Amino acid sequence: MSFQIDVPIPSMGATVNEMTLIDLEVEAGQEIAKGEKLAELESDKSVFDFESPCDGTIKKIHCRAGDILEVGHPFVRIETSDTAVSHLKVDGDAEPQAAKPKPEVEVVEPLAPELGMEPVVATAPAVAKANGVRWTPRAKKLAVERGLNPESITDILGTGPGGRVTGDDLERYVDSVSEAQPAVVETPAAVDAPAGSGSKQTACVAGIGYAVPKNVRSNAEILKQFPGKTEEEIVKVTGIQQRYVISEGESATSLASSATRKALEMAGLEVSDIDAVVVATLLPDQPVPGAASILAKELGIEQALAFDLNAACSGWLYALEVGRSLIYGGTAKNILVVTAEILSRITNPKDHETAFLFGDGAGAAILTSGEGGHRLHRLELSGDARFTDAISRVGGGALCPIPKPGEDLDSFYLTMDGGVVFKRAVLSFSNIIESALERHGLTPEDVSWIVPHQANARILRAVSKRVGIPYEKFVVTINKYGNTSAASVSMALGWAAEEGIFEDGDKIIFCSVGAGFTFAGGLMTW
Repeated sequence: MSFQIDVPIPSMGATVNEMTLIDLEVEAGQEIAKGEKLAELESDKSVFDFESPCDGTIKKIHCRAGDILEVGHPFVRIETSDTAVSHLKVDGDAEPQAAKPKPEVEVVEPLAPELGMEPVVATAPAVAKANGVRWTPRAKKLAVERGLNPESITDILGTGPGGRVTGDDLERYVDSVSEAQPAVVETPAAVDAPAGSGSKQTACVAGIGYAVPKNVRSNAEILKQFPGKTEEEIVKVTGIQQRYVISEGESATSLASSATRKALEMAGLEVSDIDAVVVATLLPDQPVPGAASILAKELGIEQALAFDLNAACSGWLYALEVGRSLIYGGTAKNILVVTAEILSRITNPKDHETAFLFGDGAGAAILTSGEGGHRLHRLELSGDARFTDAISRVGGGALCPIPKPGEDLDSFYLTMDGGVVFKRAVLSFSNIIESALERHGLTPEDVSWIVPHQANARILRAVSKRVGIPYEKFVVTINKYGNTSAASVSMALGWAAEEGIFEDGDKIIFCSVGAGFTFAGGLMTW
């Protein structure tokens, strides 16, 4: 006679209290054999296959890929007749009784409840319109800045309190009418946009390019420092087979220059057309002047706005959004957004957590205010400073600019808490993608491609399962380039464009998680 059991998350030792569900290998209704793989789990210490304790049929799965689960939490419900597991028997309709999975995001509660106060939601006064549509002041202001007449817009969906049109509603409306190429919307005669305000501008990616060094460093070469590890293990854990590293005569500037020239060629622009340069990097060739100014000189851009930013692995997406904002603000028309990372200089060859991960490379995009190119929608930027210690490099800043006599160089290398990074990254990547879908009214089926930060192949597979978008839609280049920090999204995009895999109208979602933690993501329409 058959009965149902809840198979719990196993214990992997007294110090291991939770596991991350990396990959699910089964689904409800599937027949399963004893010893067959149910899932892949990761603790802070290891990765292992979780096998079925019996023959039977999968009735219910209690969690999602990417969940952080406490030891003992019910993982899967199986119908079986194997009396050896009868101690796990449950009522078929019962809900799991063990601790529930940790929330996808550790929510920091607002101060008001702690002070015994009721939270107050402030609602901006609505602006009533003759056509019956009510606008918040911010939405009305944004509409006027974009040359639109709120009085004439009747087909916009308001999602604010009482059906009011919010700023985000207007952004979605502008995106939709832009893609549909409707008739020109009437501009109110009484309000003129300031000259050069960029109010009617559209930010497009007109050109993309990437560059890598000449020298390839294989896993076999790095493994010489770790005789207890194998090539198979490295590929399984990271997905990386090789990476490129700079050699004599190469630099962040030289790679950035090469990537830029490819992007300019694709855009059909000259160096003289560029009026702003934004560089995202962890490690510029020198601290002063900024990498953007050095690159501008290298390229022959004599008169242009130029500055750097550092948002770690999210840096290029942060720079894209800054560039898009400069265009909408009328500050610049053709912006070079570039990233170059030389991580081989700050990777400890004796640290097995990082030695296999990082590579060098650069990527560039030309953002323009014209209609030509690929539409870049507003990107979402965020962060969570509670995890600043998860990835860090203490040396090289004002507190520790140079090593003291006799001091080792460990503080000048990147360090990483792999367990923390993996757990947070899977949840954060997933949240970024799901947020982009919600903002633009898309379903997973609407997405053509995901171009993610190339952090780790296992992370990306877990994200794929969690958000319900097939892994085949993820542009993955980590196997040949490794993790190139801020450069990885631009390099993956450049590689895919060069390969010609994108088609007109494709919906492409970017997503990245970086040290800090920094988060970034959003939509581009090819």
